[in-house]
Amino acid sequence: MFIIPMSKLTMISELSQSVPAIGTTQNSVNIPFAEMFQDAIKNVETTQAQSHQDAYDLALGKSDDLHTMMINSEKAATAIELTVQLTSKAVSAYNEIMRMQV
Repeated sequence: MFIIPMSKLTMISELSQSVPAIGTTQNSVNIPFAEMFQDAIKNVETTQAQSHQDAYDLALGKSDDLHTMMINSEKAATAIELTVQLTSKAVSAYNEIMRMQV
């Protein structure tokens, strides 16, 4: 049985030089949290509107495309869940920062 030897561990200072800062892309463009949160809210609104329209059309008998309606409904549910989790994590991070002693 061959055991693979451990490779050399890198120091934290070497990692911080090789990895870009959080919130930046390869083009060094910062994406503020507020814009990302607004995009998530807009996504929820559009997916919910589509899901409601699909349900309305199905109830009136204007649509027989049940699988697309279910896909749009699941997209809306997933978008809501993502936004709730994002909000929860932001509030949790804010509370953690407020608990820090200076």
